[in-house]
Amino acid sequence: MLKTFASAAALIFLGTPALAETWHVMGATPAELLMMETDSRIIHPNGNVSVWTSSVKIGEQDEPVVKALWQVSCGGEPTIRPEMVVWFDGDLRSKESWVATKKDGYQPVVPGSRGELTYQFACGKKAWPIAVQGSFGHVAGAYANALSKLVTAASTGTGAEAR
Repeated sequence: MLKTFASAAALIFLGTPALAETWHVMGATPAELLMMETDSRIIHPNGNVSVWTSSVKIGEQDEPVVKALWQVSCGGEPTIRPEMVVWFDGDLRSKESWVATKKDGYQPVVPGSRGELTYQFACGKKAWPIAVQGSFGHVAGAYANALSKLVTAASTGTGAEAR
């Protein structure tokens, strides 16, 4: 499964034009990579923060990449509201999008959810473990490279599992 993820992320890396962005890894599993882009982070007058997040999913043939714009309430009770979601195919071509209306209000942040990760990082309540300057593809490619090294180390028994 790790090899599949590394392959998918490598394809995205190769097919993505370079843009000046900073993507941070919020979390990862062998099936999904969750990231946040911070160069376009907006702090609103009321203290809310708007940020873009993205996930790369393995085993998702039609729409393996999803990018979403969130508005997060950093004061008081933690709440989050989607502003826009865009689904991409494996070649990073936009397939479908959704834009919020005024009816789509804030929702409570659910502990242990992606929304909680977004809230914690957007509001500065959690520090970034990994930050990569470059396009979304560069970040996915760097992660794929790291996964590839882990897969190789685990399959050759070079001691990575002892670290």
